[in-house]
Amino acid sequence: MLFNIAAGLLIFGYSGWALVKYYKKSKQGKCAACELNNHCNSKCK
Repeated sequence: MLFNIAAGLLIFGYSGWALVKYYKKSKQGKCAACELNNHCNSKCK
C-alpha cells in the first residue's frame, strides 16, 4: 500500500510539473521559448 501511494504521488507530481513547465513556455511566445532562440535566423524577432 505504501508503494502505491508513493507511485501515485510520483506520477501526479511529475504530471503537475510538466503542465506548469508547458504553461510557462507557452506564455513566453513562440520564439522566446525556442531552444534555438540565440541562433535562430527566422523573422519572428
